[in-house]
Amino acid sequence: MRDLMVLGFTLIFIAISFKSTFTAYLLWGWAGLISLNAYLYGFMVSVPYVQLYAIITLVSLILRKDTNLEKFKFNRTSILFTIFAVHGFLCAIFAYPGLVSNFEILGNIVKTVLFCVLMPLFVTKRLRLHVIVTMVALAISFHGITDGLKFLASGGAHNARGIPKFGDNNHFALVLVMVLPVLLYLTQYSALKFVRIGFFGVMMLTVLAVVATGSRGGLIGMFAAATWLLLKSRRKFMGVMVIATCSLLVVQLAPATWSSRMKTIESAETDNSFMSRVTAWKVSSAIAVANPVFGGGFQAVQSYTVWAQFKDSPGLLGFIDTPQTRSGVAAHSIWFETLGDLGFVGFFIFLIMLINAFITLKEINRLTKTAGDSYRWAADLANTLSASMFVYMISGSALSAAYFEIPYFLMMLMEVIKQVILKDLGSSKVMITGRDYV
Repeated sequence: MRDLMVLGFTLIFIAISFKSTFTAYLLWGWAGLISLNAYLYGFMVSVPYVQLYAIITLVSLILRKDTNLEKFKFNRTSILFTIFAVHGFLCAIFAYPGLVSNFEILGNIVKTVLFCVLMPLFVTKRLRLHVIVTMVALAISFHGITDGLKFLASGGAHNARGIPKFGDNNHFALVLVMVLPVLLYLTQYSALKFVRIGFFGVMMLTVLAVVATGSRGGLIGMFAAATWLLLKSRRKFMGVMVIATCSLLVVQLAPATWSSRMKTIESAETDNSFMSRVTAWKVSSAIAVANPVFGGGFQAVQSYTVWAQFKDSPGLLGFIDTPQTRSGVAAHSIWFETLGDLGFVGFFIFLIMLINAFITLKEINRLTKTAGDSYRWAADLANTLSASMFVYMISGSALSAAYFEIPYFLMMLMEVIKQVILKDLGSSKVMITGRDYV
């Protein structure tokens, strides 16, 4: 029955996609984030939804069916993304032999970069910005709604593990926490009251889903998001009230086992799971030292042969005593993941992309101060996206999540906000406090 329903909606979506290139583009992103295949069990499970909508989008783009499209033009963010993809291609080519997911991960990166590089063509005004932000929020929070409701129905006994696309419970918690600031923005800026109430409810369910994961990183991520939003928010009282509501919800509904697990954050240095991560960081850094330009290839640290070669190497963390692990494990850090996979060159490209997002945030804030209150929404949205990025960098420091689509989407959305403001102001170059931003 579920597959028949999805078939019906898919046929409708395909018909709409052929009529609207922007809709096809939205469905392309939505299909990738929601990962419908993980929720199906019949004949629709093998349908390549992402590729389907991507092809429709690209064909419509070539035919120029959307008259609201901007002309393609590289910007700073898209240039960095392209460099990152090209370097990733070279790393995959020169990788150690036998890496199972080497070219699969490269393909995912290329598809993510393509989606992001095309974003400025489609998202040309505030309305479209709001629509794509809503798409991202609904696609990701769908998973949060599902597990949040299960958590309520089970009286707090449900253990959320997410879908295979995201990885384990810790990765799932990271994804959910990243969408919380976006849901808060939509709660504030959606036009209709019942929609705002709906987004607030979704946000509460997503918080419960994070609790259901039992992830300590999820708790740290929520604290990081709350701290960042309070520092950046113009409505600090409202922020405090939202945080208080979420905290009260967690205290009332979280089981005792969750509280006990969260207390172990204080003893990370004696936690075997944490120290095994440090071992993986040491090995990843050793791979980078031996291969500073191209690294070992995607997930090199998970290869048994590569691990065996570097397990006794000090790398950059030789001053830390770590337990020995017999086989390869995940890198457990976006920083050491890119370092081992892509070498020092790839690591610095990745780091520059993240720094660029916050440089763009600073530019947007300066633009909006110059442009006046009519662009306050842009500053609030940029600060929201930066909160999600801050969560990604904090919680991702202990997770192998360097190639998730979501942070790349958010980084490009930050760039698009700036481009939309510049277009509205009628110039591709605006003088702000003595500096030119293009």
